[in-house]
Amino acid sequence: MILSGSRQAIAALNDRDGRVLVIRRRNTGFFTQPGTMIGPDDDPLDALRAALWRDLGISLPRTAFAPCECGATWEPSNPSRMTPTTGFAAVAILSEITPADHIAEAVWINPADPHVGPLAPLTENTILPRVVDAMGG
Repeated sequence: MILSGSRQAIAALNDRDGRVLVIRRRNTGFFTQPGTMIGPDDDPLDALRAALWRDLGISLPRTAFAPCECGATWEPSNPSRMTPTTGFAAVAILSEITPADHIAEAVWINPADPHVGPLAPLTENTILPRVVDAMGG
C-alpha cells in the first residue's frame, strides 16, 4: 500500500573509490541509504541536503547531485508502508562523517561485495546493482 502524501528522498553517495555510504538508524536491523521523509510542499533535494547535514554532517552543493529513478520503496521508520521515493546520486569526497545520535552506524561499503549487516531492499536490489553497473560490472 502506497500512502498518499508521504514521500521520501534518498541519497546514493559514492566516495572516490566507488564505495557506497549506507546507514543503520538506531532500533533498526538493516542498512539503507541516507534520506528523509518529505512534506508535500518540500523540494526533495533541499530536504535531502538538510537531512544529510543534520544526520551525518555532510554538506554538498545542489550541483553535486543527479536524479536517479527509485519508484516506491519501504518507508525506513515503518517497513510495512511503501512511499514514493526520489533518489539522488552524488560523489562525496569527504574527510569525515559525523553521525547524529539516531544513526547507529554509517559505513562505506563495496557495492559488489557489501560485507555489512542486512540491507534494505532498495539498497540491495536497486542502488547497489546500479552502482556496480555504472562502474563497469
